[in-house]
Amino acid sequence: MFSRGPRLRALRPAHVQGAIDHALSDPLVNALPGARLIDLRHSLSVGQEFSAAEDDHHLTGLLWHGVNVAPVSAASRATGQFAEQLLARPRRCSSIVGDRAAVTALWTQLEGAWGAQVREHRWSQPLLEATEAASTVRGPSGVRAAVQGEDAMVFPAAVAMFREEVGTDPLAHDGGRGYRARVRDLISLGRTYVVLEEGQVLFKADVGAVFGPVAQIHGVWVDPTRRGEGIARAAMRDLVPRVARDHAPRVSLYVNDYNEPARRAYAAAGFRHRGDLSTILF
Repeated sequence: MFSRGPRLRALRPAHVQGAIDHALSDPLVNALPGARLIDLRHSLSVGQEFSAAEDDHHLTGLLWHGVNVAPVSAASRATGQFAEQLLARPRRCSSIVGDRAAVTALWTQLEGAWGAQVREHRWSQPLLEATEAASTVRGPSGVRAAVQGEDAMVFPAAVAMFREEVGTDPLAHDGGRGYRARVRDLISLGRTYVVLEEGQVLFKADVGAVFGPVAQIHGVWVDPTRRGEGIARAAMRDLVPRVARDHAPRVSLYVNDYNEPARRAYAAAGFRHRGDLSTILF
């Protein structure tokens, strides 16, 4: 399947299943790049976003180099190869994300060239999985999957979440056309969940990535005027079984370590620490 000796090359369509199997060695950590790999598995363009490091007929790591850069279950030699490939052309990604140790190792080789372009380092992002019953959280949340036709209500909440969480404006480059399409797509796939009150979104969360047995939740947001009322705790408690039923049995997310209110809400909903990710934003 793979060539003898160290080599880095664009992932070929014939080798995509082997790459998927490699990423599935740790689906919790690799959920985001793995989901993108699944999206491209039948596309001839898969090699434009994924490279494979090989050594003596064995795959030693993958690199996702699309809108994000992510090393995927990469050995140390592969990380060095990835850095050489990335440094050979101008930076195109908006972030580097992945296992904290892997991102740190990659960044030590990229920092000299890319360091001045960084907006923010988020070195400590606990990776959580819902593994226990929720602690005492009273009352139904009303959380449910958003349905087609509700995108006009969901879109302002999604924009507010993006501005707050990512620190940039998703409307800036194309007037929001691409981001609006993303919101519509998630709703059509049954992957956006909301709590509504009188036509207003109080809570929103998306299943941003599905990879093998893992559904990873992204974009959790609560109306700022209603924070502190326990909305997130109740909604996350009720969200987990719905996501496990609708998408994949292992429900995960990652959170910035300094976001104490969110971490308390996730802990109350039964999420427990499973690893550490890092994100570098440009």
